[in-house]
Amino acid sequence: MCALIYQTVWLRELRLVFGASTSATAAVLAIFMAGLGAGSAFLGKRADRQENPLAFYARLEMIIAASAALSLVLLVFVRTTYIAAGGSLHLGISIATGIRLLLATIVLGIPTFMMGGTLPAAARAVETSEDPARRRLATLYAVNTMGAVAGTLISTFYLLETFGNRRTLLLAA
Repeated sequence: MCALIYQTVWLRELRLVFGASTSATAAVLAIFMAGLGAGSAFLGKRADRQENPLAFYARLEMIIAASAALSLVLLVFVRTTYIAAGGSLHLGISIATGIRLLLATIVLGIPTFMMGGTLPAAARAVETSEDPARRRLATLYAVNTMGAVAGTLISTFYLLETFGNRRTLLLAA
């Protein structure tokens, strides 16, 4: 749930910096998805080697919360840097897209990389030899999906309207 709240806030905040163009939105989503994929590939292997994958999951969640809260400071840096560079009108679409990708990575890199490791760690924690049909894993995936939907709905229709971007992100953290 929190990951989708973070994503919604980051997308809104970075659209305020980069604009609401398709290329600006695509840059943010590309970095978000790349972080998840890289984190899953790297941290998923580490989760498999953990004696206590649930404790590993908890550590990842704590790092995600701290880095998400820190992202508010990084967003100020990104805003200042992108405006100082002149934006896409001054830089041109190719250079502006490269800068957007770099700046979005500064904000999203650590938390999304860590998010990529949470599902493998949680999956490893629920897997047992007593559950050959993997019903517990299926339940985990279902709950994870419901949490994502809830995070999107709650943030979009309540939290952002009530608390604004920054406080919503801090509440999720």
